[in-house]
Amino acid sequence: MGRLIWLLLIVSIAVGLALVMRFNHGNVAVLWPPYRVDVSVNLAVLVLLAVFLALHLLMLALGKALNLPTRVREYRQRRRQDVSRKALRDGLLALFEGRFGKAERFAEKARDDEELAGTAALVAARAAHRMRETQRREQWLARARLERRSEQAELTTAAEFALDEQDAGSAVAAIERLHAGSSRHIHSLRLALRAYELGGHWDRLLQVLRLLEKRDALPEAVIRGYRVRACRALFERESGADPTGVRERWRALKSADRALPEVVAAAAEAFARAGDPGQARKLIEDAMKSSYSPLLVRPYAAIDDSATRERIEQAERWLEKYGPDPALLLALGRLCMRESLWGKAKEFLLRYLATGENAAAHLALAELADATGQASDAAMHYRAAARLGGAPDA
Repeated sequence: MGRLIWLLLIVSIAVGLALVMRFNHGNVAVLWPPYRVDVSVNLAVLVLLAVFLALHLLMLALGKALNLPTRVREYRQRRRQDVSRKALRDGLLALFEGRFGKAERFAEKARDDEELAGTAALVAARAAHRMRETQRREQWLARARLERRSEQAELTTAAEFALDEQDAGSAVAAIERLHAGSSRHIHSLRLALRAYELGGHWDRLLQVLRLLEKRDALPEAVIRGYRVRACRALFERESGADPTGVRERWRALKSADRALPEVVAAAAEAFARAGDPGQARKLIEDAMKSSYSPLLVRPYAAIDDSATRERIEQAERWLEKYGPDPALLLALGRLCMRESLWGKAKEFLLRYLATGENAAAHLALAELADATGQASDAAMHYRAAARLGGAPDA
């Protein structure tokens, strides 16, 4: 359709020019002594147009001839770019397919293009890492480091490699450099979690965990697991210290952390080790006011203080309020054994055994029989405990 329109336009212009020239009777005289040439105006116009067109075509030809080296150079550059892009594409496909040697070879070809050199070096570094070629991997990372546009990708990749090799120092260093550039995207924060956990940087782990929690970037169960491990490690670090340090650590925690039963149990154990069993008892009792958790019963029973009778009374109130939970029955049995309340201890332990035969119940009953001089009963329960797999944490 476009060609037809142009054809009609050209024909119309030609007809118009023919009509104009038909009524033009003027002459043009060209004097070149001793010669004189007379031509019509129409012919003079056509000659001028022809000369202009010829000069225009000649200049175009000269321009293209002079520009030929540049065009050849650009053509070769485009060819190299096409080859490099194809090589990078094939290298990525080979990397995802698990053909790491082939991926590294394709990445080597893709480095001919300066725009793709950093990306190709990272692809080759990942391939070499999968083949456990550490020296080649570091060489590729060094090449990627030279490309400023791939700096963040190189740091992220280096952190991943360090984590794969359990090198906490290198992983943390790469993460710190990455975050120093204000690059705190979700993947780098996840890497930071692993690096800080591996290196034992629990305070920084909790800070990163809160950022990820705000972005809803991790499942709730995963966040809880990280939080519990970090808090336990922080309280274990205070083991044997003055209770003031444990108290400051507890106060420094967020309210969401202090609400977790695992964290309360770790804090109570830390207070007990630091010589403040009263505070340990108070933490557990405060936590159990709102809801029952069997995780808090064992450290509550293990507290070594002179208020065992009061703890027995408190545990019996929990038993009445929350029902006969196995962990609570076992804790009551052991607390009663500590106070030489043999009858009540046996009652609670037998109720515990009735909830399901297990090694912990038989072991506790064996210890009770030993304490009361019932050797045959003790031997029977020891054999039962051994048959069921020994003594688990109880």
